[in-house]
Amino acid sequence: MSDDLLKRAKAPAGSDMRKIAKATDPAGKAFQTFCALFFSSYFFFWPIGGFVWILLGYLGLCSWTALYLFAGAYFLQLVVYKPHLKQGWFPVLLYSSYSSVLKLTDGVQGYYDGVLVREGPRPAEDGSYMFAMYPHGIFGVCRAFSGGTAWKELYGSTTGRWGSFGHAFAIPGVREFSLLAGCLDASKPVLQQAIKNKENIILLPGGIKEMMLTDGASTDTKVVCTDRKGYAKLAIENGMSIVPSFVFGEKFIHDIVLFPAPIQKFLLKMKLSACWMKGRWFTFLGKELPLAAVWGEPIPTKKMNPVPQEYLDEIHGKVEAAVHSIFDRYKTEFGYEEAETLTSVSSSYPKCDTKTD
Repeated sequence: MSDDLLKRAKAPAGSDMRKIAKATDPAGKAFQTFCALFFSSYFFFWPIGGFVWILLGYLGLCSWTALYLFAGAYFLQLVVYKPHLKQGWFPVLLYSSYSSVLKLTDGVQGYYDGVLVREGPRPAEDGSYMFAMYPHGIFGVCRAFSGGTAWKELYGSTTGRWGSFGHAFAIPGVREFSLLAGCLDASKPVLQQAIKNKENIILLPGGIKEMMLTDGASTDTKVVCTDRKGYAKLAIENGMSIVPSFVFGEKFIHDIVLFPAPIQKFLLKMKLSACWMKGRWFTFLGKELPLAAVWGEPIPTKKMNPVPQEYLDEIHGKVEAAVHSIFDRYKTEFGYEEAETLTSVSSSYPKCDTKTD
């Protein structure tokens, strides 16, 4: 079945595919649903933690003095302990032996009847790679497709560090979840140091603007690509191969709620998301629809610093063309209509008060 799909999609020789099937038994379904809910709920960890903190004191299970000391120590370490600006934590949730036990990403992928495709032969595990993933989606569930059993079978010991927006590491719960997933601050100096430490990098170049363009009701998927070339420049400066990727179904699993224009403008200036999302059961849990991640063949780069604009445009153009090629070749295989299109836009589109269609 997988060979037939890859053949129809005209995948290059050496391509491979893995599927984490949706469970059919009640226990398996419950586990996969829990994993997907947990993965999509880390922005709610802080109020849950606050409720537990109050409950412990109210029920007399812990003294208020101890609770206040714990809270004070926690918020102090937010100020003085910043691993996301250095080497971060080991990505336990994605690649370690613990991930094989926890099976969080396997559970998330199974909930979405997940498929992972690697185009071309398995890359050399001692190589240096920049994984560029599109589209961001309202939440970025696609991030769960960068680890787990299927990833290990397709990529062996090759792992990656996610670049994340800096404010995430100041939010209780979000901070710990991000660090356990191996995230680092997405600023260039931090990523540069990670690359020097022989780490591969995984990014969603479209960022917040691409989140706001998510529209499951539209037959056109927009990716913020034309002027987002910083990832390619960083890759060229370090001689990294760029692995383009597209995740099918991301735009369908959540409904988007755009904030009023004045709020959007303020949040965007703060580099924060200017939209909200609706999931199942009044949570952020995505709809039970299929997701499929296709990772293209690595695009090699010549190490240059400074980077000539002409060469930067050339490499970025190859990545953009590869993303469009993946979309066109696989869209009908993963549930998109033939009429579906993919459009590259700039980060200035749309205006804050523009509704996408």
